[in-house]
Amino acid sequence: MFPLLLALSMLALIVLFTKAPSILETIIGVLLLLVVIALFTSWVFLIINKQWLKVLFSFIASAVVVCILWLPLILSAMSGPDGFGKDHPIPEGLEFNLPLSFESDKIEVVDSLDKNTYLQIWNDCQGGMYKYDFYYGSLASGEVFLRCYEVTSNTPLSEDRLFEQSRVEIPPQKQFGKVVNMQSFTIYEGDWDDYYAARIEVWFKSSETNKENKLMEKIYRVEGWMR
Repeated sequence: MFPLLLALSMLALIVLFTKAPSILETIIGVLLLLVVIALFTSWVFLIINKQWLKVLFSFIASAVVVCILWLPLILSAMSGPDGFGKDHPIPEGLEFNLPLSFESDKIEVVDSLDKNTYLQIWNDCQGGMYKYDFYYGSLASGEVFLRCYEVTSNTPLSEDRLFEQSRVEIPPQKQFGKVVNMQSFTIYEGDWDDYYAARIEVWFKSSETNKENKLMEKIYRVEGWMR
């Protein structure tokens, strides 16, 4: 019974961290409940037959599985969709960019004469998780980081965590080139597949003066990380 609990828990985690249909999540949840009931039944049987060592091993192993593997499921169930995207629909006629996909053959060509190509946002392993590349010309030493805002309300997105995740320290740069390479960041507002428009700004903070200035901005269609 314990191996079945372990297998179902691993399957539940796979379902949790992929965009699986809700019906599949329900089926896995029902199966896990049945396995838990069967475990309790087996414990009662073992206790009646005074097989204390087997009871102890089964209880400890099951507790470890529940604590380690089921915690993400519990947290996920407690935090449902926040509806941020539905509350902030993309305005009709708004021009926006789509994050690039690693599976796609479409690669955005970087052109030093076209500032719109300097920032490239890539989809990462789950909705709401992204990576970014950034190209620029001459810069002093300092750090580059992102600030994001929902377009219609100008609401800051994942403000504190975004700064920490996206910032990259850079040495002095005298000519045009890649400044940031595949730095990961996450947007938490919203739900998977519930898209809205975000203005993603690239900022630079000088290590000498501590002065901040915005280098560029670009509008993307984004979604939030649900888990």
